[in-house]
Amino acid sequence: MPDRSLITAPASACPARERTRALNPINARRTAPIHDDGRHRRCTPTFCLAPHTSLQALSLNIGAAAVPRAEAILSWLRRRSEDVFVLTETSRGEGTRLLLDGLRARGYSTFSTVATRDRGVAVASRIPIHDVLDDRLSLTLPWRVSAIVLNTHPRVTLLGVYVPSRDRSPLKVARKEAFLASLLKSVRGLSTALRSRLLLVGDYNVVARHHSPQLSGFFPYEYAFHEQLKALGLTAAHELGRPSPQPHSWIGRTGNGYLYDYVHVGRALQTSVERCSYLHGPRERRLTDHAAVTVRLRLG
Repeated sequence: MPDRSLITAPASACPARERTRALNPINARRTAPIHDDGRHRRCTPTFCLAPHTSLQALSLNIGAAAVPRAEAILSWLRRRSEDVFVLTETSRGEGTRLLLDGLRARGYSTFSTVATRDRGVAVASRIPIHDVLDDRLSLTLPWRVSAIVLNTHPRVTLLGVYVPSRDRSPLKVARKEAFLASLLKSVRGLSTALRSRLLLVGDYNVVARHHSPQLSGFFPYEYAFHEQLKALGLTAAHELGRPSPQPHSWIGRTGNGYLYDYVHVGRALQTSVERCSYLHGPRERRLTDHAAVTVRLRLG
């Protein structure tokens, strides 16, 4: 059975606001200066109750990293500025535990569900969480999705996802097809408001029908996955900027590039995307065999 784990930093009032009140009760309504994304400058982001009007998220496949590689990944993540990390191909091992402990020590709340003999996904956020949606989804492999609503302005729904890989065995083909169908059903079942402000983030382990280069060997249901996301109002973030060559996030043994890792954006957020980038540093340094994908949204 999966082990559902939700660990958050203690809830409290904004420290900067409380200090201001203590030092100057007459001016109790005054708060510390505000960052351009809405956070108080003297606040630990996890504790701050000011509305967040921007969002940066990053997804990285960690390849079930053992401790030495996990330490290197954590060192790399510590130098990043994103508000939310989505880590895919997590495990119940010490490496995943080290990564989540390290992010919590830096003020992130972590959300993860991992089955004993399977891989999963973890989300770490330093933006306060308005709601957790995991129990409202109908998934065949629930530990492969983590769903939260971020307390941004306006609020953003985030689904971190790790789609299972497969070989040609009928069991694994059917397992993957059933999971993708259940994921689409779960997205379809969200309210219009939640779905329109949705970020679907992670490793899909499928390519689009018109992938460049053209890649054979995928089943029709795999090619169709992207088309069904489009029908639900979701667009890949890297397609929302200026036209550019299609990126790749994983390189096969023959040298072909595959785009497996994505951020898909709901209709209400698509004009908010400022940039989406694929970062090959982790892959080139052999921290993992995937590039990271990062997105920045300006909200409000």
